[in-house]
Amino acid sequence: MDRRVPVTDATLHALEDEADSAGLGFRWVPLNRAGDLCDRAGDRPRALQYYGRAIDATLEDGQSEPARGLATKIVRIHPAAVRTLCTLTWLDLASRHMASVVVHLNEYVASAKKGGRQDLAGEQIYMMAQVAPDQNFRVLAADALDALERTDDANEVRDWVAAGRAPHDGERQRNWSDRCLSHALGSNARRVAPPQEVLDDIAKTEEGPDSGAPAARDTDLDEAGEGDTEVMEEPRPKEDPAADGPDQPEEHLA
Repeated sequence: MDRRVPVTDATLHALEDEADSAGLGFRWVPLNRAGDLCDRAGDRPRALQYYGRAIDATLEDGQSEPARGLATKIVRIHPAAVRTLCTLTWLDLASRHMASVVVHLNEYVASAKKGGRQDLAGEQIYMMAQVAPDQNFRVLAADALDALERTDDANEVRDWVAAGRAPHDGERQRNWSDRCLSHALGSNARRVAPPQEVLDDIAKTEEGPDSGAPAARDTDLDEAGEGDTEVMEEPRPKEDPAADGPDQPEEHLA
């Protein structure tokens, strides 16, 4: 028996208008509702797009917990959603839910390997180890980098653990949750900051709180048949940060 409940374009447009006129902190609610309606109608690609936009709205409004809930919902719909697992791992770090980090980091690595996105995942996890000065997480990140065959990066992160700190760690580390939140927004917006920008971002901690999202270079996105695409970075030479490059289409990401 077909249990799908159709949804009209007029209903979706009304919810989009409601999101546009909603106050700060409430823009994500109509978009989440639109995603639910599309999911019940059996239109998974459009549902994922609405959920992705809802995540953007929560992150732009500084609401990490609703963003985590939405990302978790996407992963329930599509467990292999690589970019969403990346965003979810950043959000776990931002909220310092370290038990969840273990689960989602491992799922992210497995999904990236299965989807042929080891380079993107390696760059993101290396950045996570730079931004989050938590030694236990850095141990996990090094193991994840090994699993992605990023041996040099894994060894570098282990050197930071052995030294008790990374060379770029600042004296004031209280704001690293905010930086993780901004990188979560960047990952969901299909952009990743080059490693040098991450180090510059960390250096600003000495001057004061960091409130802006990481800068991103303009990159053309490929068209995808179902859903959207990611942006894949080229392998990063040790002496020079990598430039962003176009990723291959992925059919299931919001």
